[in-house]
Amino acid sequence: MGNNKALSEEQKIEVMHCNCIEHAVISIKQGTLNIKYGSNGTGKSTISKAIKYFINQDDEELLKLKPYNSDENPKINDCNFRNVKVFDEAYVNRYLFENGNFFDNSYQVFLRDRKLETLKKSTENLLIGLHHIFEESNDIKALLEFLPEYLNTTSFEEGKIKKRGGVGELLKGNGSGFEKYDELNSYRPFFEGREFSTVSKWAKWRNEGITQMNGSCCPFCTEDMDLDKINNQNETISKVFKSSALKTANEVLAFLQKGKDRGYIDSDAVGVFEKYIGDASKANELESEMNRLGIETEYLYNKLKQLLDFKPMNISREQIEGIEIQLESFIIDSRQISGFYLTDKNSTLINCIDERIKELKQKTEAIKKSFLKCQEKMEELIKERRSDINKFFMIAGFPYQFVLKSVGEEAAICYLIPNNADEQDKIDKPEEHLSWGEKNAFSLVMFMFETLSDDADLIILDDPITSFDKNKKFAIIKRLFDNTNFSFKNKTVLMLTHDLQPVIDYVHGKFLRKYNLHTPVYASYLINNNGNLIEQEIVEGDLKNVVELTKDLSNSISNEIPVRLTNLRKYIELTEPAYLENFAYDVLSNLIHGRSLSMYQSRIADTATEKVVTNGLQIINEYIPDMDYTQLLEGISDSKLLGLIDNGDKYTQTISIRFLFEKDRDGDNLLSKLKNEHPHLCKFVNEINHIENDYIFQLNPIDFFEIPDNYLVELKAFCKSKLGVAVN
Repeated sequence: MGNNKALSEEQKIEVMHCNCIEHAVISIKQGTLNIKYGSNGTGKSTISKAIKYFINQDDEELLKLKPYNSDENPKINDCNFRNVKVFDEAYVNRYLFENGNFFDNSYQVFLRDRKLETLKKSTENLLIGLHHIFEESNDIKALLEFLPEYLNTTSFEEGKIKKRGGVGELLKGNGSGFEKYDELNSYRPFFEGREFSTVSKWAKWRNEGITQMNGSCCPFCTEDMDLDKINNQNETISKVFKSSALKTANEVLAFLQKGKDRGYIDSDAVGVFEKYIGDASKANELESEMNRLGIETEYLYNKLKQLLDFKPMNISREQIEGIEIQLESFIIDSRQISGFYLTDKNSTLINCIDERIKELKQKTEAIKKSFLKCQEKMEELIKERRSDINKFFMIAGFPYQFVLKSVGEEAAICYLIPNNADEQDKIDKPEEHLSWGEKNAFSLVMFMFETLSDDADLIILDDPITSFDKNKKFAIIKRLFDNTNFSFKNKTVLMLTHDLQPVIDYVHGKFLRKYNLHTPVYASYLINNNGNLIEQEIVEGDLKNVVELTKDLSNSISNEIPVRLTNLRKYIELTEPAYLENFAYDVLSNLIHGRSLSMYQSRIADTATEKVVTNGLQIINEYIPDMDYTQLLEGISDSKLLGLIDNGDKYTQTISIRFLFEKDRDGDNLLSKLKNEHPHLCKFVNEINHIENDYIFQLNPIDFFEIPDNYLVELKAFCKSKLGVAVN
């Protein structure tokens, strides 16, 4: 079953008051494939949800598992796992095909690799000197935020300011030049000898004040005014004090003043602008200065932004191969900013950048080699992952190819294309093209990649492969537990299933060992008895070929006569092609129907009943020796059968009930009544007597019988009530 170390490391998780589970203790062996087999309704999905919600500390969802009409809240004890990933139907619907994509985090899922991370770190360390200028300097960050203010104010584009709106009015001389108008002489204290930014704010206030006037009364001091004089002033002010020009002048001068205060802009620049603003005769000079400021601002901003964006994984192979040219392009030419920005502070910054660039130039060969190693490792990973998944597709019979591409720093995309198609022929909506089985099989393998990238310490597979065909089952399990570092090998996996096939394949058939896969397998059987979930280990000897099993059950003297007769008939049915013509089968059928020799009904034509019985008993006695027809009939009398349904094991009880139903009772067919009154119970008593639903292998029903306790109680009550026997 597996190595002793793995099997000794075990967690016993207690689950209480969750849906149909009142109490359960679930054993999970670490580093092992733990298969929990049980019928539908046992509580397998509840176990999955309860453990997931507990580990994720999702108390709200955990509370939703509270049993109906119960005062007890769900409770999980002794669960020490910290990171769980669950594959179920919700995973497929919620994550994989949402919005037509596979993963938003494709890089994390497929290309996260320790060796690649180490290589990237090495490359970043070589380049980090230049980039650290920005990380360490708040001044540079502030400068990058400051420069666009002017470009936005003037709508600077293609080397020129846009001569429209406020900029156009400013170039016409509006927004300043108040001293040229005699009618404004009384306002000289407000504009003469004061900074323009202060004057422009006052002018804007005075211009807006025109709208507040009412008659000849001053809105400020309430004294009577000379209306002719005031109206003349207002007319001039309305013409000269254009609000758009004032706004632009304010913003430009505020930008220059802020730059001057912070050491970004030469102090003389403010005076030059103040001299030109408001003088229509200097419109060309003002435009020239504004354009030059825009050119220098844009140049400096683009250089700094270019440096900020320079990260090792953001550039292409072609760029890194020409890194000397790339580094040369980062140098800031002082002549290009000599008009406004060549301050002491900026000169220090430029010199610092130049020194870092010189240092990097000396490392260019090492940078190239390191970067190319990153690229090569990335390409190797992409090739490996694509090959891996496409090999799985081929084994599983998928008519698709998986495409994975890197698209920048820690970013990747993945999608499907039809077989033999170009990579550009992307299937846009995979959920509409993949069959249900294909979608789930593909999802499970994608789940493996995502789970491993998240380094989960518990992996839960809730009925993962039940409905897959054998090719997909083989492909999926082989890939999930492959002997690679990127698989569930040596991981703690809990597989919950109502399909016996995985138990047969991995416990009896040793599937994993057969293909040299070394993950240990531990299997157990789950049955829910009125809320008490019991777990019973399944070992290799518990699974038997159904032919061998029916033969052994009919031979064993420890089994009751009804059990031996039923299994002998099934054994003959399995091994004799023309079993309806078999003498022993005919005798067994009559015994099961409780017919005496005088009531015997032979199905074998042209053969005397006496000969059929004699020859049939001869075969039967090879398995059940020293008993004639009458003795066998006595072994299945009503009294014997009623005794067994009170004291036998579940399997023997159910077979005994079936015998009581099969007996001819003057046309009173109990089986038909059971089917009409309790159809859910009829399934169990039918399947023990026939082989159509059996696997080639099955669990010994003496030890592993699936009938729920409440069903068995109902069957007993029905049987006894119909036979007129007092019910205990």
